[in-house]
Amino acid sequence: MSQGCMYDHDEKSAARILGVSARTLRAWRKGGKIGYYRTPGGRVRYSVEQLIDVQRAGCVPAANGRTLPHSAAQR
Repeated sequence: MSQGCMYDHDEKSAARILGVSARTLRAWRKGGKIGYYRTPGGRVRYSVEQLIDVQRAGCVPAANGRTLPHSAAQR
């Protein structure tokens, strides 16, 4: 599989998948909470695996918009 296919989510679509704003996703990226790839043109891309990793880490919002603690995400 080529690298272009692996990193197929831009910031907007990745944020939508995770249920957060693009601003929140950028903060997570800058804080090292989610991995990413930067294209030769400078665009940020995310892989499905990276999105799954951040969900498993407990950073996805709960139904009321609050972030679940890590312990709750493992239940």
